[in-house]
Amino acid sequence: NTRNAIIIGMLPDVDVAKYFFMGNTSVTGAYLSLLSEDKYRQSSKIAEHITYIELSVNMKFMDRYVAGLFLPYTDMKDFPTVEECLYSLDIKLKK
Repeated sequence: NTRNAIIIGMLPDVDVAKYFFMGNTSVTGAYLSLLSEDKYRQSSKIAEHITYIELSVNMKFMDRYVAGLFLPYTDMKDFPTVEECLYSLDIKLKK
């Protein structure tokens, strides 16, 4: 359920209509690469352009990551529709 995934912080708090379930796209991509030389070449070309970024050394990222592990969130401004929902249910949040 997309809305529940937003509520617990798995997905960003954006309009639910923007989400579209794709299934296991990694398996689909691997399958297509096995069946088609063209798809294999395309996936190889994409792989050559991947940039690795070590996020664990970025303190700004780590602060936000750790804050996002908590249920409820430590920063409700990132989840405005969830905050509205909780207030409408008369669930008090610490400020």
